[in-house]
Amino acid sequence: MKERILITGATGKMGRELVRRLDGRQARFVAASHDVSVFDPEVRHRQVDLGVRSLVEEVMKETDILFLNLPISESMLVYAQNAIIAAKNSAVRFVVFNSILGADADSQFLLHRTYGQIEEMVRDSRLPLAVIRPNHFMQSFVSRHADSIRQGALFLPEGGSKSSYVDVRDVVDVALKVVENPWLYENRVINLTGPEALNLEEVLGKVSKVAGYQVRYVPVTEEAAKHRLLRDGHSVWMAEAFLSTHRAAREGMTAWIHPCNHEVRGVAPRNFDGFCSEMGTSLFHPYSLHQESL
Repeated sequence: MKERILITGATGKMGRELVRRLDGRQARFVAASHDVSVFDPEVRHRQVDLGVRSLVEEVMKETDILFLNLPISESMLVYAQNAIIAAKNSAVRFVVFNSILGADADSQFLLHRTYGQIEEMVRDSRLPLAVIRPNHFMQSFVSRHADSIRQGALFLPEGGSKSSYVDVRDVVDVALKVVENPWLYENRVINLTGPEALNLEEVLGKVSKVAGYQVRYVPVTEEAAKHRLLRDGHSVWMAEAFLSTHRAAREGMTAWIHPCNHEVRGVAPRNFDGFCSEMGTSLFHPYSLHQESL
């Protein structure tokens, strides 16, 4: 792979796995993040604040392909604008944007609307573009929801809605295909889902079998969920962003099953049973230490 790749948001679930895989292929890349302490010294990385355009332009120099992966934040639009302007000024040749399933600039849901607006910003820049739109990650159940699962109950405002959860590793497989030959995917929107749509009772039934104890799903109101998010220290914007994903699920938007995962990778997407088996009992054990898992 001759092209020089810059990965923003390189310390998130998606970014860290992509960095690991590119490093294994000895690709020419730079991992950019506000916090670079997690990277091994041999991994080429740069600390950057996406809110400071001059710093973004500095790290963007000598970049051929920008993998634009943004932290979920009320500053996302500013971060995106800085990255896009820097990419144009630095003669970046291609942008791969990691978006979200159902992104739409006119969406009634905050997070989907924000990602949709960013997609439009990149298109308006006239930079060659491919968009990856993954559904909710399976890995959320061993990261964001891990503490609740270890306590035996998950409280979310999703009712009986279903989601076609996708494994982060599948998404990274697709991302690698795209950055290896981006012009093959120019102007494409690649929707990524798992092979089945499951409601949270079904998901937690599978988790319970592996964990060795019962984990219940407890439907709650949005008001209760928002109170919990604010109590845990999230901003009002972040709480609304999380709630918007649950609203989208209740509207059926996350139940879609798309063939792109299989088409691009050439193999069937990972299913939730396999994911649980691979995670193993230790990650769901109530006395294990919390850890961020890919």
